[in-house]
Amino acid sequence: MQIALVHQHFDPAHLEAVKSEMQALGAPTIKAVWMECYGVWAALEGCHRVRAAAALGFVPEIEEVEYDEEATLASLGLDCEDEEITVAQVADDAHRAMLVSFDD
Repeated sequence: MQIALVHQHFDPAHLEAVKSEMQALGAPTIKAVWMECYGVWAALEGCHRVRAAAALGFVPEIEEVEYDEEATLASLGLDCEDEEITVAQVADDAHRAMLVSFDD
């Protein structure tokens, strides 16, 4: 399984904190869109959690979100800078994103 990290934000200190928390909690659940055309999951959230899972040898659980040109990340309850950005706009950037691979 490959997960595209479509968010540009990355903070090494935050990653270390997430890894510490994940060691106690186990594998994370990530909201993502299956992008058949690329063969990857486009993570709508949790880019630090995906990186932490890979570093710790965990495989994230995917909570599938349908590709949607009208639903916003905010409407899904996700924290985002642009409250109007749609699921489709984020998922469409999967082909440009860093990919993290997991054995599933």
